Amino acid sequence: MVRRCLTLVVACACALPAAAGEGVPLRLERRLAPPPPRVDRDAVRFLSADRITADEARTVTATGNVSLRQRGAIITADQLEYSAATDTAVASGNVRLERDGSTATGPRLLYRVAEGTGEMEKPVFEIPKTEERRNASRGSAEAAILEGEQVSRLLRAEYTTCPVPRDDWVLRVSELELDGKAQVGTAWNSSVWFFGVPILYSPWLSFPINNERKTGFLAPTLGSSGRGGFEFALPWYWNIAENQDATITPKIFSKRGLQVGGEYRYLRPGYAGQADVEFLPNDSITDSDRYFLGFRHVHQLPRGWSVAVNAQGVSDDDYFRDLSTRIAATSQTNLPRDVILGYGDENWTFSARAIAYQTLQDLTAPEPLVEPYRQVPQLVVSGLKQGVYGTDWRIAGELTNFSHPELVDGQRLIVYPQASVPFRRSWGYLTPKLGFHFTRYNISPNENGFEDATRSVPIASVDAGLFFDRPWDFRGTDYLQTLEPRFYYVRVPYRDQSRLPNFSTDETDFGANTLFRENRFIGGDRIGDANQVTLAVTSRLVESGTGLERLSATLGQIYYLDAQRVTLDPGTAPREDSRSDLVALVSGQVSPSFSLAAGLEYSASRGSARHIDVGARYNPAPGRLVNAAYRYTRDEIKQVDLSAQWPVSPSLSVVGRWNWSFDDKKLIEGVAGFEYNAGCWEIRAVAHRFITATQQVSTSFQIQLELSGLSRIGINPLETLRQNIPGYRRSDEIPR
Repeated sequence: MVRRCLTLVVACACALPAAAGEGVPLRLERRLAPPPPRVDRDAVRFLSADRITADEARTVTATGNVSLRQRGAIITADQLEYSAATDTAVASGNVRLERDGSTATGPRLLYRVAEGTGEMEKPVFEIPKTEERRNASRGSAEAAILEGEQVSRLLRAEYTTCPVPRDDWVLRVSELELDGKAQVGTAWNSSVWFFGVPILYSPWLSFPINNERKTGFLAPTLGSSGRGGFEFALPWYWNIAENQDATITPKIFSKRGLQVGGEYRYLRPGYAGQADVEFLPNDSITDSDRYFLGFRHVHQLPRGWSVAVNAQGVSDDDYFRDLSTRIAATSQTNLPRDVILGYGDENWTFSARAIAYQTLQDLTAPEPLVEPYRQVPQLVVSGLKQGVYGTDWRIAGELTNFSHPELVDGQRLIVYPQASVPFRRSWGYLTPKLGFHFTRYNISPNENGFEDATRSVPIASVDAGLFFDRPWDFRGTDYLQTLEPRFYYVRVPYRDQSRLPNFSTDETDFGANTLFRENRFIGGDRIGDANQVTLAVTSRLVESGTGLERLSATLGQIYYLDAQRVTLDPGTAPREDSRSDLVALVSGQVSPSFSLAAGLEYSASRGSARHIDVGARYNPAPGRLVNAAYRYTRDEIKQVDLSAQWPVSPSLSVVGRWNWSFDDKKLIEGVAGFEYNAGCWEIRAVAHRFITATQQVSTSFQIQLELSGLSRIGINPLETLRQNIPGYRRSDEIPR
């Protein structure tokens, strides 16, 4: 017996004779050489067991704590028979196979060692969580066939990502193929069971084991809205290539009919884009064909040039209000058709642009919206050169052709050179600036009396500030407190502009951003006359140890030395006050979990506030969030806005938003819902209501069941939650 064993194995330690070692358990190890020429001789095997024997047919029998290791695979069992002639191992009794990071256990395994193939009876398998696989998974089957190349085939199998002993959801299949190399799972005659109830059936199902993209049907989405009725969509995803894909989505609206949508995306090192199309033939309510078209493209060209396209269009004014449940879509009023060619380097930027709009009207509004001018073309150039003999030079230029089907047409040329001399020190700064704004209008014949005209306006300003700071100890914490007074003077002489057209200009809303502006108008058609001084002071409280700004407060006001005369429209009365509203701002991270931001515009002449904006956030931990805001504008807006995400148990969180208008006595936008995270599955349900037009509201219900590692079923409410609850975090992103 001993002689035969030595001739069949290399580095062999055989069993001792019974007389010498009877009753003494020994741990024996063998290094098995594969039989030539069937397999590679370098593919060695390592076998260890409590007892190892061999016979004349070169069959090795191992019993007791058996372990066979080869080529990244480990087999453990109570007993194993290895045939050197066929390079086959048959393991039985508490068999465990570890291969490619996953494990399978069962009563019996036939394994072709060199090929890495075989069959296992009644396997129970586990696939651990890795960087490529976000979820660990497990399952069982009547039989497993190991086909090599990291491919396993399971017969009459069950699969889930729920931990033992939970089977909250289970994928049951007649046959399941798991391709570890391609990271793809394929199931035949499959059904998904959720707490013992079948919720989905498919004769064929393919899904990624990791997070890679894969061609195939996506999970169906279900939902409802007041204007569309019950909604059901079944998207089909096409993974065309590594850098391009497409999604085709048929969608049924119970009140309107069948809509077909398509999305195509592409990404290359030098360019990227997306094309979208939606088509609803013969809407059952409007009795018309309805569509949406969209195209976006960005392309980087050589030598600093680039081109971008953004074009959108819909069939009718109410398309988004009727067929979308997103306020970002329903609030759109001007859809762009925009093409821009641009250039930029360290000193110069240039753009050539053509832009027009489709204006969506609200037929219930008291007045129609005015369509913006088409700007075809618009040429814009700007240049900046700093540190030229201590002077910063800047020039801005624009040439635009404006056209409109109902308003005055014409061309506008703007040239605005500027020079500033900055003096900067650690204790403060002083920046005088001088510019000359020239504008030329060429006006087409019209009935409003506008004619060709020019406007030349010199603009001078001085901006100065000081920095003071001191250390401050408060309750044992060291802070740095600053005091930063600022002085800003601007002088713009009056020019009569009542006979100039208004192509693209509006007056900015007064606030903190307008305290240090040289022009109270934006757009180029009006240059506001000014002889005014802004005085402001800012104080900051900075935590010395961390650099965190705990508190910042600003107080500022404009003092008008001359009466203002230029207005946006000739019939508008100019401002008569000698000083602006007083602006106060306070913000800061009061504590690690509480932040505050508040703004106030107070009119001394009226003795009342013109605008109040207060917001606070309490966020003690991820997933624990409360936002509160109050907005007030005299004679216009009085609103309160509350939103929150808060756990009521380790698995259940509630979410909501309440945006209420006191003046209109109506809900502007509201959200109510919950999230439940069971670890291997999540469910999100959200009810959403918001105003889409003067007399219209949109009400929708979105619910989604996510089976971790398999699929999502329902309408995804995550976009709704992110838009309505600032700081919102997905439940599976929150540390548990």
